[in-house]
Amino acid sequence: MENATFMPPTLTSLVQSKDRQFQAAVKKDKIRWDHRISKLILLPGKTWMKEVQKVYTPMIWADRHWVGLAIDLRAGHVDILDSLPSLYDEEDVQRFLRPILQMLPYLIRYLVKNNSRDLSPFTCQRRTGTYENTRSGDCGPVCAKFMELHLFGDPYPHMSGLTDAMVDKFRQQYAMEAYKTIVLPAYY
Repeated sequence: MENATFMPPTLTSLVQSKDRQFQAAVKKDKIRWDHRISKLILLPGKTWMKEVQKVYTPMIWADRHWVGLAIDLRAGHVDILDSLPSLYDEEDVQRFLRPILQMLPYLIRYLVKNNSRDLSPFTCQRRTGTYENTRSGDCGPVCAKFMELHLFGDPYPHMSGLTDAMVDKFRQQYAMEAYKTIVLPAYY
């Protein structure tokens, strides 16, 4: 837990937006990265590969389905925490993740100045045996819960033991937290 951080979905969105330029570049290690990516990766006390070894971030696929990513920076591996694995096949998953998997090594080398890892793409794998949510609109809260459980080593009720009733409860909890941190302060 001490060597982990949560990132906003801005991270995956910014990396995806750079994909076309990255693919066209002859010298991929010379790409100039968006300053917003730099700010995320070089946060004081949260610098990747120094204080942070694992990054958790949500990612939206095809503007319709949220998944959680657990990125192990040292191992060069991404665990995909997907609440509806039947929605997209493995070919789609690889297409969605390609920019992330290919660019992360270059981001680390360029921004963190870490040459200990080669520039080969990260690997990824969808976590299997998790709760499958077939209801519309729950994938965001469920991916947040999956990332939380993954961070703590998947304690009870485990990603596989979640139920629709539990999802309803933590949706309510997330809504109340958002209300307390966003709406209430606006009135004072």
